Amino acid sequence: MSEVRLITFGELESDPNFSWLTAAYAEESQMVGLPPANCQSDLYRRMEATGTFHVLGAYHGGELIGFLNFIVTVLPHYGAKVATTESIFVAHEFRRTGAGVKLIREMERLAGDMGALGVLVSAPAGKRLADVMPGLKYRQTNQVFFKGLATQ
Repeated sequence: MSEVRLITFGELESDPNFSWLTAAYAEESQMVGLPPANCQSDLYRRMEATGTFHVLGAYHGGELIGFLNFIVTVLPHYGAKVATTESIFVAHEFRRTGAGVKLIREMERLAGDMGALGVLVSAPAGKRLADVMPGLKYRQTNQVFFKGLATQ
């Protein structure tokens, strides 16, 4: 059975499974036109210190199998606090354990406790997360488009 708990970015980064989990996440979520993933640990720590950045770890048998990073801040356009996923990932072999849903549900609970009025989840086009979200009562509100500006 999987369990989810709030952890610090330092706990996530120092976990023995962090390297392979983030490598698998980077491979799955890579966007054409952006450089390869390059974890900005200092930035995450600074954001965590301001109370805007939060980390959830998913564990199975005491071993880290996934994570969800989210930001809670006021959207200036609405003047309302909203939670936004920065990253969510569960190792492929543990995706049927319910860990991903537990991560999302715990983020919702914590974000609500922090005064967020809602949650925005970014899901890569054509990937499993985009298929799962409607079943969790999320509705598609926007489509995100990207255009690289660097000369290639």
